[in-house]
Amino acid sequence: MSGRVRVLYVTPRRVVGRLLESLFAAERPDVSFSFVTGVDAARTAVRAERIDRVVLDPAVGGPESASELRRENSDVRVTTIANTGVGRPPDGTGGQLPRGEPDPVRALSRRIEDAAAPGAVTDGGVETDHFYALAEELSDGVIVIDTDSVVQFANPAVEEIFGYSPDELVGESLTKLMSDDLAERHREGIESYLRDGERHVDWNYLELTGRHRDGSDVVLSVSFSEHAVDDEVLFTGVVRDISDRKRRESELHDRIRQQRALSTFSRHALGDEPLDDLMDEAVELVAEALGQEYAGVLEYRPDSDDLLTRAVAGWPDDIVDSAAIGTERDSQAGYTLLTEDPVVTEDLTTEERFSRDELLESADATGGISALIGSPDDPWGVLGSHDPEPQSYADHDVQFVQSMAHILATVIQRRERERRLERSEAMLDAVGDGVYALDADSQFVAVNDAYVELTGYDREELLGEHASKVTGPSLYEDSKQIQAALEGGEDVVTTEVTLPTADGESIPVEVRITPLALGDETGRVGVVRDVSERKHREEKLTSLNEMFRSLADAETRTEICQCGVDTAVEVLGFPNAAVALYDDDANSLVPTVRRWDGEDIDDALLGSRAEGVAWQTFVESETKQYDELRSELDADAELQSALTVPLGKYGVFIAASPDRNAFDATDRSLADMLSSNLRSAFDRSEREETLREQRNDLQAKNRELERVNRLNSVIREITKALTQASSKEDVMQAVCSRLTESGPYRFAWFGTHDTATDEVRPEAWAGVEEGYLDTIDVNADSDEPEGRGPSGRAIRTREIQVQNDLLGDPPFDPWREQALKRGYRSSASVPVVYGGTLRGVLNLYAGEPGIFDELERAVLSELGETIGYALNALEQKQALVSERSVELDFRIRGTGNPILEFVDQTDAEFEFENAVQRSDGRLHVFFTIRDRSPEETLEFLRNIPWIESVRLVTERDDEYLYECALSDRSFLRSLMDRGAMPKTITATEGEGRFVIRLPQSADVRTFVDLFEDYYDDVDLVARREHDEPVMTRQDFESELDERLTERQAEVLRTAFFSGFFEWPRESTAEEIAEALGVSQPTVSRHIRGAERTLFGLLFEE
Repeated sequence: MSGRVRVLYVTPRRVVGRLLESLFAAERPDVSFSFVTGVDAARTAVRAERIDRVVLDPAVGGPESASELRRENSDVRVTTIANTGVGRPPDGTGGQLPRGEPDPVRALSRRIEDAAAPGAVTDGGVETDHFYALAEELSDGVIVIDTDSVVQFANPAVEEIFGYSPDELVGESLTKLMSDDLAERHREGIESYLRDGERHVDWNYLELTGRHRDGSDVVLSVSFSEHAVDDEVLFTGVVRDISDRKRRESELHDRIRQQRALSTFSRHALGDEPLDDLMDEAVELVAEALGQEYAGVLEYRPDSDDLLTRAVAGWPDDIVDSAAIGTERDSQAGYTLLTEDPVVTEDLTTEERFSRDELLESADATGGISALIGSPDDPWGVLGSHDPEPQSYADHDVQFVQSMAHILATVIQRRERERRLERSEAMLDAVGDGVYALDADSQFVAVNDAYVELTGYDREELLGEHASKVTGPSLYEDSKQIQAALEGGEDVVTTEVTLPTADGESIPVEVRITPLALGDETGRVGVVRDVSERKHREEKLTSLNEMFRSLADAETRTEICQCGVDTAVEVLGFPNAAVALYDDDANSLVPTVRRWDGEDIDDALLGSRAEGVAWQTFVESETKQYDELRSELDADAELQSALTVPLGKYGVFIAASPDRNAFDATDRSLADMLSSNLRSAFDRSEREETLREQRNDLQAKNRELERVNRLNSVIREITKALTQASSKEDVMQAVCSRLTESGPYRFAWFGTHDTATDEVRPEAWAGVEEGYLDTIDVNADSDEPEGRGPSGRAIRTREIQVQNDLLGDPPFDPWREQALKRGYRSSASVPVVYGGTLRGVLNLYAGEPGIFDELERAVLSELGETIGYALNALEQKQALVSERSVELDFRIRGTGNPILEFVDQTDAEFEFENAVQRSDGRLHVFFTIRDRSPEETLEFLRNIPWIESVRLVTERDDEYLYECALSDRSFLRSLMDRGAMPKTITATEGEGRFVIRLPQSADVRTFVDLFEDYYDDVDLVARREHDEPVMTRQDFESELDERLTERQAEVLRTAFFSGFFEWPRESTAEEIAEALGVSQPTVSRHIRGAERTLFGLLFEE
């Protein structure tokens, strides 16, 4: 650069500005560099001093900021450099420069120097020609967009990624390469950034899913940058297709998961877990690692030539050691026995190599992998994994199953070798025991080192001496019997004796004696084993067995732990012992019972997770023994020796001693035995707890069932009584009596509500009343205490009201004392409602609190509906058969009713004809309208909400007959549901008359209230009582004969007996006319006239 250029750098990152200031001063003296941290400070600087070039960090502003500075000083050149990420925290705000970033700062200084050079373009630091030339050569896609997301540039690599050539993309929206959801989020993000300047994603690296030209998804990694060219903000994205990498990562994850399974199984296979447990673990690991539902191990049985299930995952456990499948081509597993390689099938339905066996049929498996356990020459069995869902299998999946099968085979072979080795070791152990040989005179002819050490005599002292020197006289006498047994043909004689030693002590030994051929004589050979340890162990085992019996009496976990710790200290002689149980909530081991020197257990033994020995024992489920705890764990522990034994899912048993090497193999074995019994006790305790819970649950369910049966029985009895009742009083009394005859109800009464006085009057009662109803007043007025009880609330809400504790519930205050005197402890009031009308309230009292639970309330609510229906049905029946009736005549005014409004507006006339209850339950009404056209009438009627359908039946002179179907909420339907029968309904000139007939027993006040509630302006203008005796059959026939003409009767009888009314007809009208000697129209006219007379008598009168 020529001359000294004055450069002002505008950045919000003060630490970066200071680093650049030091760098320019030290390395670029030809540039006078300064910085400010905001646009306002920059405006002040360009006004106050000469500035050649202002360089903007995008974080302080975009093109608007550059324009402001140019307006401040038109001679100054303003450049925005592209984002470099120097010193930028992840959220894009200012912050401290991270350590290790001198090179990025130096690179930034070069960019600022280039931007300030004479002739540098204000393109935000992007050298356009060089940039495009470089982008053309990149294998990654490079896309430049403007603020409207329109593509301005795309390099050739984008065609390989998206399938579009650069020419096809330039000028198009970037959202063309996105799904609809991603496109919407992109547009919102651009708008948000341009508006607020905040970045909501990481611009340096982002993984997205793009859309290929063929519609497929492409997994991409994208990085963004922002720059300005001639005051225009552009965004550059570098795009890389990472689909293959993602697939490799998925495969790698699968491999890692499978490798972990192999590692886990290999580690456990090296232990001494039972083979069945290892096979169970193998199938669980295989199924989990492959993400399949089923896996199994099958053992080949040559004798039966089949494969027996030994372990399964997914199938029921009861098929283990019971279900077997065929070999060779009868199953996939059988076919696997014939091959050296694993067998893979992706579609069993099209498989031709072998048949689909019963196990795979039961699992509805579609495919899977099976591998041989063992070798083709000596197969042990097959390991397989299958799934109902179709899927493909990679080579590493097959290798995984094969590896698991190989490990299983290795374990099985190793276990067989161990069994053989154990037999060999038993023989060697016998040789290691003391061995002696006696001749026929019972003199020692040979002894081994172990025998010499055992007895304490030198070899020279023994050889040639009589056996009694060692055994003593008494034992020698016993040996004569042994010699006799051997001479009698016994091959081996085993006995246990106490053997004296040279130092005067004695030791318990076991002696196995066999004959020894010595030429013509027979001596004997004895193998002597020191059983002191075994005797000591047997003594401990005896004590342990006593403890095990006491464990059976322990019920809680704490009692079990206490028993185990006491046994470890008092019987096994462990200096310190504790049981730490796993706490689910704390996710840690907690010492439950301990007998320990000192207050706390060493952290090295029971520390935090992943550090303490106890936790490692718990998670690895392996016994751990430490002979020098401090050196082995490099821990500052007070104790030296430790023994930790897993208790399964329950926790860990811990034993410790301040001495080194305090625990031998016997101690470890006894600790394992103790822990095994503790686990069994925990299992038993858990099962017993589960059984107790199940038993309690069953008892609760039985009690609930008994209640349901009781309630059902009461409901059946009440329903039967309701069907036989002949009056409302019978219904109410039957309900009260049946409810108090059985069950928890002590007293029941049925009350009716007087709407005029709000009083609730008892109508019927049963049970322990003892004058209770005489001492109480009940109403439905919410403003009075007597109206706020259960009965009043039930009347107001039409819902059941319960007081489950009369002793404690305040709302029962007015009646509590009288109720408690009679043994009432809880109560319920059940509203009896039908069709929205209250028929009464049923009040029940029980002798125990809490009786009226959810079930009881539900049943009683249904009972209230049943009683309401029964009362309504009884009223309807009485209305039909009553010989005396009451007729109520109401006058209605106003236009609040749609019919009256129509008549008033149109001067039409309305008249009710009749009502018919159809088989579908709908009420159909026939009526006539005069002086209005059918079109106008039908249009009006169809807009009335309680009319479901309407049709014109016929036209009669100036009147029209209509039929309409009424909804259940119509006023006429509610009247008929309550036993009222409409007689006449007319409407003309703004006034209507509505006459209904009621049975003599009906409550007239109820119907007056109904009319007053429904109509705004209604008056009862007349009440008339009528005698309407029921017509007898003779009366009916006589009336019919009087109404029929002789010709009508003759034609009707002839048609009936000629089969005219049968279906299909046996005679036609023409045939009847011919028989009577009249015309066919005459016959038809007489039949219709007779039918009209008969039906009028039936339906109108």
